[in-house]
Amino acid sequence: MADTVGERLVAARRASGRTLVEIEAATRIRVKMLQALEKGEYDRLPNPAYVRGYIISVSKFLEVDPGPLLAAYASETGFQTNRELLRAPTPVVPTRERQHAIPVRTALLIAGAIATVVLAIWLIGRIAGGREELPPIPNVPESSQTIEPTITPGAVGTETVTTGSGAVADTTTQEPAAGEPFTLTIAIDAQGASWLRVTVDGLKAYEGTLAGGQTKQWEVTDTATVRVGKPSAVTIERDGQELEIPPAAETPVLTITSTDPAPTL
Repeated sequence: MADTVGERLVAARRASGRTLVEIEAATRIRVKMLQALEKGEYDRLPNPAYVRGYIISVSKFLEVDPGPLLAAYASETGFQTNRELLRAPTPVVPTRERQHAIPVRTALLIAGAIATVVLAIWLIGRIAGGREELPPIPNVPESSQTIEPTITPGAVGTETVTTGSGAVADTTTQEPAAGEPFTLTIAIDAQGASWLRVTVDGLKAYEGTLAGGQTKQWEVTDTATVRVGKPSAVTIERDGQELEIPPAAETPVLTITSTDPAPTL
């Protein structure tokens, strides 16, 4: 039974009757890279994130589950992704509005106290004047309190507002779903070169010319923008899956966000 990543890929390829040339045509991974992957010669391959993309692309072409192969690769190399570290922690401290919100019972007591003070002042004035008849006692609102909704990420919250007239209004709020951080990889064809400008999460991460065979990688939390000088020499991947560079008359611009659906091979 095949144990290493390379042995499993060779067994799957032979079982499907595919050749390395066919895999290269379908995945755009060069034959020499496929050979190094099957032989387990990781020193001939790019950085681990790029190799994970190779494994996913080849596995899907051969119609095998990439999960066990990625686990075997991590076991062989000790490479683990740190994407979970990039997830924003769920807030556990109440918001300032909730911290300073007045409870309903307290609001009722305050309203009653204010009404009592107003009535006492009016009675004192009436006794001192001795002329006017007592007017009806003003209605005291039972409650006039807005209850702040509790909203969890991605859930629908309900806000209930009770007015002085007793009318109740319900509103719902929807918090936008947070996107998943991703790995952006840019590789240059061995025989080419291209000028690039890369912006990651609003900050310029790189601007310059990459020579043939060079690769750069960034971890993106929200949005990445890539300007490409020579699209024919550039390969852009998100989490190991190749993205299409849009055609343009001058310099193409590719914008990738964490909320975009992941591309399929």
